[in-house]
This record gives sequence, C-alpha cells and structure tokens, in this order.
Amino acid sequence: MQAANVKTELVDWKVLNGQSEHGKSDELMRHVASLFSLTASHCDEEQLATYDTVFQRLADLVCEDTRSFAAQKICHLENAPHSIIRRFAFDVIKVADPVLRHSPVLTDHDLIEVSNETSDDHMVSICMRKSLSSVVTDVLVKAGRSVIMIKLAANNGAEISEGSMQALDQAAANDSFLAHELANRIVERHKPSPVNSHQASSRKFMDLSGVWKSLEPTVEERFYNLSRHSYLARYRFDPSLAKIEKLHEQGFLGNGVLRQFACNDQFADLVCGIAKLTGFPHQIIARMMSSLEWDQVLSLFKLQSFSEELVRDILECGPWMLCLSANQCSAVLKRYRQMSTEEALSIVNDWPNSGLILD
Repeated sequence: MQAANVKTELVDWKVLNGQSEHGKSDELMRHVASLFSLTASHCDEEQLATYDTVFQRLADLVCEDTRSFAAQKICHLENAPHSIIRRFAFDVIKVADPVLRHSPVLTDHDLIEVSNETSDDHMVSICMRKSLSSVVTDVLVKAGRSVIMIKLAANNGAEISEGSMQALDQAAANDSFLAHELANRIVERHKPSPVNSHQASSRKFMDLSGVWKSLEPTVEERFYNLSRHSYLARYRFDPSLAKIEKLHEQGFLGNGVLRQFACNDQFADLVCGIAKLTGFPHQIIARMMSSLEWDQVLSLFKLQSFSEELVRDILECGPWMLCLSANQCSAVLKRYRQMSTEEALSIVNDWPNSGLILD
C-alpha cells in the first residue's frame, strides 16, 4: 500500500472521530505508525500533513502503550511531523523517552521547553541524546539534579559551556559518581592551550560571503544542478533551507546543532547549516562535502572553528560515510589537526585565482 492512499484506504474516519468500538483506535494507531515508518522517506508534504492529522487525532483516543509504540516507530525519522513528535515529547515518560533520546526533528527550543516544563525523567532522556548543544545543556545543568548532571558528564556528545563545566566541577566535590564521570570525560575542547584560549572563547563563525562574491564568477552553472550528481541527487534540500533559516533566526544555529545533524546523518540539514554560516550557496557546499579535495573543505571548516569532534562526525555523514574507510577518516582528521588557521585562510584567499574543484 502506498503512502498516498492514507486518505482513503488506510483511515476509517469514524475511528478518528471516536465512534468505533473500544480498541479500534489503538489498532489503527499501531498500523499507521508502522506504515509511516516504512514509507516516510517517499512522502511528499501533503502526505506528511495527512499523517500528522491522523496521528494527532488518534493520540487523543489511544492508550499510553499505543502512544509509546507509535513514538518508538517514528522517533528516528528525519521527516516525522514536528507537531506529533513535539506532542510525544511532552507526554508521559514512557511515550516521551524514545523521541527525547533520538528524534532529529526536535529543536533546541523544544528541548529547552521540555526541560523547563516536565519531569526529571524527561531531562534524563534528553541527556542521552547523541549530541546536545550548550544552550540546552546550560538549562539542564541549572536544574541542579545530580542524576542529570551525571548523565550529561557521561555524554561526550554533549557540548558543555565553560560556565556549566564550572558548575559541574563544583557539584562533583560532593558527588563521587559525578566526579568519576567528569574524570573520564573527553574535555580537550573545553581546555584550549594557553596560546589559543582567548581565540577559542571569542571567535565566532567567519562570514565568507565576500570570498564567495569573488569566487562566484569562476563557478560553472552546471555545478548548481545537483539532480544528476550520483550521491547528492537523493537529498531534498528545500525543506532543510527553511529549517535552517528558522534556527538561524532563533539564534540556535551553531556547532552543537551541526553536530546533531551530523550524528543523525541529516546531511541536507548539515549542508544548509554550513551554507548559512559561511555565505556560500548550499549547492556548492554540498559538492565540496562530497569531494575528496580535503584541503579545500578542511580549510572551510577550520575558518568556522569547527571542533575536531564535529569534523569527525561530518566525515561519518552523507556521501563520505559511504566511501571513506576508518583509516581514511583518521588521516583526514590528522590533516585537520595539523592545519593552522593561517594556512586555511591562505588556501581560501587563493580560491578566486585557483578555483574550486567541485567534480
């Protein structure tokens, strides 16, 4: 059965109106969630909106176990409707846990709201996400709950600000479990070398739109067309552009969000996020991030102050995930580690003369 049939064959509207016998709503919810998990990647915007309507109506009618089943089925989907994922996130913990831990749909703003308005159990689930930005972890640390701080300290994918790290250190003086997790934590990015400490704390993303204006005349028109690219044609960038614009307006677009995209293999979101920060077109960033011209793309990352952890996650996302071995990833990371900001700036400034390699 195709997703397009959701309006006709799949849905008994009497069930959605609560007019059916007991148990029919639960059966339908499980059926819809299972079908959506299989067809989501092929759904267009109209079909996604229909699924959202069905989920919302059924969520009012079904039991906790059924909502939990549905949440588990759709929690990993990149294009799950935001409204139903958000609704599940505020539900009882049995329902909320899978989406709070895994859903790439939830924004930092959503996670902050859940942290402020729900239970400690909900915050613990948020702490278990593969990646977290510092704007979220700041809120979690301020809650002051021991179990939450321990879970955060144990999560190397959680970005923790200097202020929050100080709060964790202070709390660890009276909490041996927290002290143990902090001792084991990978903290390189929180302890920059003395020479670079001021730069690391004050540097912002570098707008390279001026570089792009100089470079634009050298780029052939064909490079803007991604539909015939062997890897890039499979991605839908238009929804990602809208998502990134909203995140940028809210002030949430940064390293933490980019790392979340990379960890969840949200390549289109990652590309559009980097494009927004650099001032380059997303089509050009996409081609750079599917190319094996490493100095070219690593210099871009270096000028954006990307952490080594973020670059590592980017290498395991999208087209590179399909073609790079573990040894190759290690070699690229070593090159990134060795590249200075001055060298990266020199490479980028030469682009208008040398041109980009985008094939």
